[in-house]
Amino acid sequence: MTRPGKVQFLEGLRGIAALQVVLLHFVTGFLPDTAEHAVAPLHVLWDGHTAVYVFFLISGAVLTPSFARGGAWPRQALKRLVRLGVPVTAAAVLALILLAAMPNAHIMAARVTGSGWLAMDSSGATTLTHLLREITLDSLILGYREYTLFAPIAGRLPLLEHALNAPSWSLHLELYGSLLLLALVMLRARSPRAHAAAVIMCAILFGTHPMFLFVIGHLCATWLGNPPRPAIGAALIVLGLTMSAIKDWTVLEAARVAIARFAPVAAPNLFQFQSQCAAVALFVGVLLNPFAQRSLSSCRQLGRLSFSIYLSHFPIMFTLACAGFIPLAGVLPQPEAVAVTFIGFVAVVLLVATGFERLVDRPAVRISRLMA
Repeated sequence: MTRPGKVQFLEGLRGIAALQVVLLHFVTGFLPDTAEHAVAPLHVLWDGHTAVYVFFLISGAVLTPSFARGGAWPRQALKRLVRLGVPVTAAAVLALILLAAMPNAHIMAARVTGSGWLAMDSSGATTLTHLLREITLDSLILGYREYTLFAPIAGRLPLLEHALNAPSWSLHLELYGSLLLLALVMLRARSPRAHAAAVIMCAILFGTHPMFLFVIGHLCATWLGNPPRPAIGAALIVLGLTMSAIKDWTVLEAARVAIARFAPVAAPNLFQFQSQCAAVALFVGVLLNPFAQRSLSSCRQLGRLSFSIYLSHFPIMFTLACAGFIPLAGVLPQPEAVAVTFIGFVAVVLLVATGFERLVDRPAVRISRLMA
């Protein structure tokens, strides 16, 4: 069973990962030249792609002991659906309200910053029909065209840029990854050999696809109580940071192509695969390094807000942050306007996330537990 102290450092790691996602979106929107041309080490600060894959690994490690303590699988699956669905619904409603009030703020800000990404029509359709489809199908069940487990129907699914809250794309994989974890946990309880065979089948089926990260996290759950390996852990953390900072390693592309030859599902490009590799190296390195664990444990309060930050920051940035930036850019040099906007943006996100965690996320956990 996972000890409380161990969970604390995973919470801290989740909090740091959430900040990376926030920085990725802000830097891409307000500092596009910096996002593309900054020196390599700085890229780690806003490598939100690797951060999302760290989320999947953490879920694998944390949900494994949680599912092992639970009851029948239909009830546990329903609990997980409620746990994810309630916050996703609340975040989509928040996005709808903000985007309906300020539908063109991001377009106007993009004209100043020069960000093509910020200029995209990522505002979604601010209608009740669109909201209902997003919270019942797109965010969790079917996914979006670029990120769905149901490739045969991908062409019929909406593009991610039409979502009310774009970060919700990962919740589709989170839901099915959770169900996969639940199946593996229950299978291991019945037959260790069948469990081992299932893990091998997952490796063959998913190959370099992000879904296999849940399996890796599941396998790493048993390491939480093992003796530390500080040197190995530090080396893996350095390797992970290096892969995060400098993308497009030729050796990894060769490995991706080789795996894709037999795996039905695979990462579509080297960037995604290397981000996954970086996430695995960082995650395992943290599991083995006690200094990293102590440092991350100090960020556990941030980790408590991480899901709320992840779900709420995007609509806030596309509306309130952009609306505030426009007048600032008219009276201040652009770097100063961006800096002031960032400070205000972070303050609002933390304030909203604190309220979201208390009023939405925490109750969602309580409601899901009532189904035990």
